[in-house]
Amino acid sequence: MTKRDLSQGLQSFFSEINERDLDFIVENFFDILKSALLEGRKIELRGFGRFEVTKAKPYFFTNPKNQQKYYLKDKVRAIFKLGKEFKERLNAPFLAGLDIGTQTIRLLLGKYYAGEVYFLKSFRENVRLGEGLGIDSNISPQARKRALEVLERFKKVLEKYQVKSYYAIGTAVFRKAKNAEEVLEEIKSKTQLEIEILPPEKEAQLVIEGVLYGLKKLGLNLKNFMVVDVGGGSTEFIYFKEGSPEGIKSLEMGAVVLKELFNIRYPLTGRALQSIRSFIRDQLKNLTERSLEKIVATGGSASLMGSLDLKLNRYEPERLNGHIVTAERIERLIHKISEYTLSRIKSIKGMEEGREDIALPGLLIYSEILKYYNQGDLLITTYGILEATLLSLVKRYNNGLTKEKT
Repeated sequence: MTKRDLSQGLQSFFSEINERDLDFIVENFFDILKSALLEGRKIELRGFGRFEVTKAKPYFFTNPKNQQKYYLKDKVRAIFKLGKEFKERLNAPFLAGLDIGTQTIRLLLGKYYAGEVYFLKSFRENVRLGEGLGIDSNISPQARKRALEVLERFKKVLEKYQVKSYYAIGTAVFRKAKNAEEVLEEIKSKTQLEIEILPPEKEAQLVIEGVLYGLKKLGLNLKNFMVVDVGGGSTEFIYFKEGSPEGIKSLEMGAVVLKELFNIRYPLTGRALQSIRSFIRDQLKNLTERSLEKIVATGGSASLMGSLDLKLNRYEPERLNGHIVTAERIERLIHKISEYTLSRIKSIKGMEEGREDIALPGLLIYSEILKYYNQGDLLITTYGILEATLLSLVKRYNNGLTKEKT
């Protein structure tokens, strides 16, 4: 990590401070450390470690080639010693969660230490495993090939970090595909990865666990609200009453499904846009109307919506988590994207590579949901089903039930 990397990392936590000021702060921080060490002072960073200045004694050195002796004067050097807590955290084993969805395959590495779960490193690839699923209800050979290539890379990541315990899940794409078992056998044969295919109820339960954890991190105590996860193949709706889940509904209406169902081509005509909206509205009639305190959005489509709204140059979960997007700003994004060509959509600030053709369907679903429930905005959380896979592993770990899987 460089000073620049550190400055960019801080930008995620302190978005109100501009980059130039953060660069200045980081530069001055290291100048202060340097000055203290030059003065021979000890620097202690609680929970991290300490820097100390030591003096090496002078000694004679013999050149092995010609046996010439040299006198080396005493030297002053700075050494760093890890703090006990940090050292224990470094030595804690890595855990991993793997989410194989209709659009994206995601991997999350984390650790469990002293009663806390640390989400440390994430990887994501837009594979579009569900591409063409609506044609013959099969995962296509091309999609299988893309998924296997990514999973083989992710398996190497697990090996690199010496992961012994992982939880891998598959969602809507495997529930729908007629050749799901065949694909799973091929994945297991080539990567040794075992994947659990979740029924809608268990998928929703994991979403609940992840979202509630994220809301707690934000310090929010919502009572009557709804969580929405717009995936590639389906959309999950979870209702909460007095802070507890009351009902779960899954609609087979996702960003990839809509893109293929309407054979969306960019730019869209007003008539085509209205047709997609009408379809979404008809699907939403299957939901129960109720008064909500807030709508909470989670998942890839929600994160993309937040990135587009914030015009992010890269994925920044710290800035996205807790971000509120208004219905008006969603409509502006819909209007812009619908009038652009696909190549121009790719260049929009905040657009994630591989999602440019399904960004609009996802936005339309969220827009119509806000209208259906008469809400003016929604709150984005970056915590969801992927984070819940790690939380589930920790529960098993605590109960002594975690099986080693590699």
